[in-house]
Amino acid sequence: MNLDKTYKVIIESFDVNGYGVTHIDDKVIFVLYALEDEEVLIKIINEHKKYAFAEAVEILKKSPHRVLSLEEIKELSGEIDLAHIDYETELKIKENKVKNTLKLDGYKFNSIIKSDKINHYRNKIMVPFQSINNGEDYEVISGFYEKKSHHIIDSNNDILSNETANNIIYLIKRYLMLFHVPIYNEETKKGIFKEVMIRNTINNDYMVVLIVTKKYDFSNLIEILTNEFKEIKSIYININDNKNNVLLADEFILIYGDKTITENILGLNFEVLPKAFMQVNHDQCEKLYLEALRMAELKKDMNVIDAYCGIGSITLNIAKSVNHVYGIEIVEDAIISANKNKELNNIYNVDFILGSCEDEIVKLSNKNNIDLIIFDPPRKGCDKKFIDTVAEMKIKKIVYISCNIATAKRDIDILISRGYELKEVTPVDLFSRCSHVETITLLVRNDAK
Repeated sequence: MNLDKTYKVIIESFDVNGYGVTHIDDKVIFVLYALEDEEVLIKIINEHKKYAFAEAVEILKKSPHRVLSLEEIKELSGEIDLAHIDYETELKIKENKVKNTLKLDGYKFNSIIKSDKINHYRNKIMVPFQSINNGEDYEVISGFYEKKSHHIIDSNNDILSNETANNIIYLIKRYLMLFHVPIYNEETKKGIFKEVMIRNTINNDYMVVLIVTKKYDFSNLIEILTNEFKEIKSIYININDNKNNVLLADEFILIYGDKTITENILGLNFEVLPKAFMQVNHDQCEKLYLEALRMAELKKDMNVIDAYCGIGSITLNIAKSVNHVYGIEIVEDAIISANKNKELNNIYNVDFILGSCEDEIVKLSNKNNIDLIIFDPPRKGCDKKFIDTVAEMKIKKIVYISCNIATAKRDIDILISRGYELKEVTPVDLFSRCSHVETITLLVRNDAK
């Protein structure tokens, strides 16, 4: 195919990630930012033996489901790959992604749990910075990387971040320009200032983390930020002099305010450290947990394992309704936070265990009979040893929360082969305007009474 040529095509359907799908000479073409039934001029950007990727150059016939033009969508973050589609169509794409990936019969599929807020919902953002030298002018830009690129789209108004976070980033950018703070250059590996991470809670408390290559005097910036934004309760610097793509190093230095900010989920309080894992959409997180707890059908005499428990946000909510819960997590800081959160909420029928889930679950096989296990692993899914141990323990019921339906499908297939049946599936829109979808699945042993 000619990479310099434009082709006029009709978009036939969507793929599981929201790309428009068409064909040229029997080759499948995936078209970014194109909608089903649109007539589009496209340009091939990446060709393989059986398929190719293309970008839409011009929309000749627009879909009624399009809400942003090509020009508008290209001004947004590369991660926001469904913002050009109306919300109801976005939800259908996500439901189909789950159904088409699972490719299983005989289970109950529940409609996706939609979000009441499709923009400005993120409670954690990572924003990179770059400098542009234009003669005597020293310009600093910040925003998000263009899709599959290290080029930053300069933006002062990210549609997924809230207004306060956007304003904090803008003020930091103005400060860096005014005081000519050296911005880290990925090509030369020189400079000091890399990125900013901002976290906020439902209580409107903010934590700011300045990611730098070495210590730097930010006392003026601290004064400016805290005078302007009373919501800022905590400021850290993270010293990351690595030359790789690792965003955060291990060293966090508190330079202002409190060590933690406090989140509230379903009536319980959780202290949040800079590196703690929390779902990025608070309101949808609560809906996710409520649906998982509904599937679990908790009872007062039950013993439960919460694997990959993080800081204990779902563990402690489970504990309110059962006999005992064991939370397992490999990240030490998360377990430290989880134990503090246990004390904070006066919940004591919980043991938090530091270690890998695949190793620690073996030790729990000799404990009291486990009635239920809930796990929410990282995108890579579960270790096979972990899945095998769950099956060998003959735990009656599994609630599997996944941010990657492809790896969940792999794990579910193993569990089915080991005596489990998929009973119920509920997608949750945790990442509106993006192609990611969270999924809750319920599996029950065939021999469970």
